[in-house]
Amino acid sequence: MPPTALAHRVLTHPGAYPVLREVAPRYSDLGPDGTISTTGIARWFEDVRVAVELPAFRRLIEDGEFGPFRVLLAAQHVDRLASMRWDGTYRIGVGVRRVGGSSFTYGYGVFCEDRCVALGDTVTVFATDAGPAHLPDALRTDLAGLVLDEPDAPQAHRPGPERRDRATYPFAISLRARIGDIDTNRHVNNVALISWYADGIAALQDEVLTSGWGGPPPGIAPTAFRVAYVAEVGYPAEYEIGVAVLGQDAGAGTVHYGLGVFLGDRCVGLADATGPRGDLPAEVLDAWRRTPL
Repeated sequence: MPPTALAHRVLTHPGAYPVLREVAPRYSDLGPDGTISTTGIARWFEDVRVAVELPAFRRLIEDGEFGPFRVLLAAQHVDRLASMRWDGTYRIGVGVRRVGGSSFTYGYGVFCEDRCVALGDTVTVFATDAGPAHLPDALRTDLAGLVLDEPDAPQAHRPGPERRDRATYPFAISLRARIGDIDTNRHVNNVALISWYADGIAALQDEVLTSGWGGPPPGIAPTAFRVAYVAEVGYPAEYEIGVAVLGQDAGAGTVHYGLGVFLGDRCVGLADATGPRGDLPAEVLDAWRRTPL
């Protein structure tokens, strides 16, 4: 079995995680199909990430020994493995998959009873006003106590440079940042940004199916996102969400989408998404494939 497959298998067991927290589903976590949406899962990951205990680093901050800093996401992965009912009982496992010079990666698993129903990870960058900074020793000490026992650590998702070209995307929608999208770092929150990508895919699906009021069938909503944060997405501003169909898997019945967020011609965010093809006609989806570069 390849190392990546073995790592995936390890992380689907709750015992692999040093921290397990219960989560109570909220109505706002539901998608149109009445189950927990991929965006809702991303919100769960954010909640558990913020709640992780980092006592040594916290003492360093409280003692005033450290100057201004920010903790920023560089990449995010959310993968819903099974349908998740609102009345289910869920726990989220969290641990550290990788520690680098100025960044570290959390890994997450969502469990209904002992069955893994979602996986994910986030790459976090520690930064000062001067840019990415070396992780403080106190933070490294805390992270060391959360390291997952797995055979392979992930690398951040990095789409190719052609994906930063607006011409790569044959379909796009305009979207204005809302004040409610902004978080404590004064930029568009990571969960809000995933919802933007979901908006772009839904608009393309609506175009293909001409389904009109109510949007496309909920059964073809994306079940997985891989997000790369290129630059800060701020407020107020008008953005374009570019969408392309990167491929189809006939055997799995899935579609692979490529997405980009653009401020004018400048790319500020990228994502890949996967979801069921459902009744989306293969020949129509081919018309929305990205232009070969």
